[in-house]
Amino acid sequence: MNITNESLLDGLDSQLFAQVHSGDPEMKIDQDARLRHANFPGAEGSLFLGDVTDALLRCFGAHEPPRVTELPGFDQQRWVLVVSDPEVSITIESRSYWGMGLLSTCFLNGIKIVGPLKRRARIVFDLAAALGRNPWEAKWKNRFAKSTGVASTEEKEKWEALIEYGREDLSNTIDSIRTKAESLEQDLPSLADDAPDGWDGDLALEEIGAAYAECEVAKDALHDRSATGVERALARAEAHIIEADPRTEVAAQFEGGDVLEEMASIEADDLDLTDQVLEFEELPKEAIRTQSALSEDEIPFIDLAEEE
Repeated sequence: MNITNESLLDGLDSQLFAQVHSGDPEMKIDQDARLRHANFPGAEGSLFLGDVTDALLRCFGAHEPPRVTELPGFDQQRWVLVVSDPEVSITIESRSYWGMGLLSTCFLNGIKIVGPLKRRARIVFDLAAALGRNPWEAKWKNRFAKSTGVASTEEKEKWEALIEYGREDLSNTIDSIRTKAESLEQDLPSLADDAPDGWDGDLALEEIGAAYAECEVAKDALHDRSATGVERALARAEAHIIEADPRTEVAAQFEGGDVLEEMASIEADDLDLTDQVLEFEELPKEAIRTQSALSEDEIPFIDLAEEE
C-alpha cells in the first residue's frame, strides 16, 4: 500500500469511524456544556463517553475541557463533542448503528480530525496502540458499512495509512538521532584538539555507545506501538550525545562531570555570604508598632445616637 496516496492521507482532515466496545466511563456536563469528570461539583447532566473517545482524549494531549455540541437525550451514549488546541480540532459523534442502541457495542464513533497530517497520524497511531485492537473492525460489518457509507476495506485502509505514517515518522526520528550520534563519533578525533580541559575522549565514546543503546530501546518501543516509550528513549539518547560533544556548554563548564555532582561537591565553608545578609541589632523605631503606640486621645469619637 502506498501511504502517500492523497485519497488516503488528505492534506486537510481525516474522517474515520471506530467500533465502540464499552460505554464507560460516565462523564458530567457542566452549565457551559463542557465535559467534566464524574465528581465535578455543580455539573448535573451526564453522558457515557465510551472506550474509543476516552482513549482518544488521553492521546490528544493537553487541551481545554471538550465542548458537548449536541447534548444527549434519553440515550446518554448519543452525543457530539469537540476537543481542540491551537493546532488540531477533533469532532466526535457517538451514535448507534444496530440493535437500537441497547448495548454499548451497538455504537460507533465518527471521528473527524482537522490539522497537520503529521499530528493527525500521531494521534491515530497512539489511539490504536491505546485501544490494543483494530478500531475499524465492526461488531456487525454490513450494518457498520451501511451506516458510515464507507466499505469495510476502505475504512481499514484509511486507518492503516495514518497508523503507518505515524510509525514511519517515529522511525525516521530514531534514524535521525542515530545518524547524529554516528556523525559525532566520526568527528571526535578532530574535536579533541579544541576540547575544554577535563574532557575525556573515552568517556565521550561511552556516552555515544549509550545513545546507540537508547536508539535500540526506542526501536523496541516502536515495535510495541508505544510512542511515549520512543520519545523517552530518544530524549535520553539526546542527553548522552550532548554529554559526549565537547562543543556543548555542559562539557565546557563542568569538565565532562555530572552537574549535580559538581554542585554537591561545593563545601558550605567555601561560600561567603557576609556581603549578602543584612543584619540589624534592633529594629528602627518607626518600624515598632505596639498597643500603646496609639494614644486614647487620638481615637476619634463618633456619636451615632442621632442617626437612630
